[in-house]
Amino acid sequence: MTRLVTKDTLTDCKVKGITGYAKGPNIILIKHLALSLLILGLTACAGNLIQIKLKVVDQDGHPVKDAKVVMNFMLSQGSNDFDGLTDKQGEVSARRTSQFGAMIGIYKDGYYPSNIRRTSRGDQNLTIELRKKKNPTAMYAKKLTLRFPKKKTAIGFDFEQADWVTPYGMGNTAHILFYLEGEYVDYDNNNNELRVSFTNVGDGLIKLNKATTNSEYLFPYQAPDSPYSRTLALKKSLSSNTKTITTYDSSALGYIFRVNTKLNSEGEVIHANYGKILGEFFSSTKQNKTKGRENGFVRFTYYYNPAPNDRSLEFDWRQNLFHDLVHEEKVKAP
Repeated sequence: MTRLVTKDTLTDCKVKGITGYAKGPNIILIKHLALSLLILGLTACAGNLIQIKLKVVDQDGHPVKDAKVVMNFMLSQGSNDFDGLTDKQGEVSARRTSQFGAMIGIYKDGYYPSNIRRTSRGDQNLTIELRKKKNPTAMYAKKLTLRFPKKKTAIGFDFEQADWVTPYGMGNTAHILFYLEGEYVDYDNNNNELRVSFTNVGDGLIKLNKATTNSEYLFPYQAPDSPYSRTLALKKSLSSNTKTITTYDSSALGYIFRVNTKLNSEGEVIHANYGKILGEFFSSTKQNKTKGRENGFVRFTYYYNPAPNDRSLEFDWRQNLFHDLVHEEKVKAP
């Protein structure tokens, strides 16, 4: 299909003309070449004229008025940008030329930002969630690579100290237990099993599957009362001769945990601390003596709320209770 080159197309693409001097018979060749390049450039820049109609709702499905919406309609060079506010129905729309879809960002004071990329080249009707900030809380939050002092032994880990309990570290309370076994021959031949467990009745984990929101805040606002599993086993077996077998879930949102649980005579929780793990645990039995990993390691990002019976899972990164963390350990996601 032939595409008309309009004034708007020229403005969007900002195609520069080609000028120059030539003499003799080469001038005809140069003119044809220049024209061909100009046509190709316009065709590549032109893209499709698409319209995006957007509705912004909060976590309860109510329209959000006066949310700032930024749409970047992507071109081969730069983008056509739109910047506007939602109306009282939470709606806004934009029509622009685009080659590669659009990047959309939504922002409002008192809410977590939402971002989405759409690669479709056709018109779209979208509903995007903008989640309120309800109770951002001070927590111990850290990205951690934890070296195992010993394999085939369940070792306690202290969330507040970010360390193994004595005699393997400076921790005081075994909030969670880690056990690692397996062998590492090379990249194509290795296996490991990570076991996570808890000592107190009522302590445990709840797994959360892949996030269903485009919000910066992905977790539930509060930890649930539902039963928590006291054990978790993650296995991986990799061999050059067989198919990889794994129970690690790289698409998982993560886990919610409960520790320090105390129950009354009727089995009801009267005291507990709550927190979350962002993403899946990752473990390896690969040795690296220069980094002190002679027995393997486990890597995870955790948030621990030290306030008793406070089930809030929203993290205020400005109130991280860990201080002087190095860059690789800092957590900004709420």
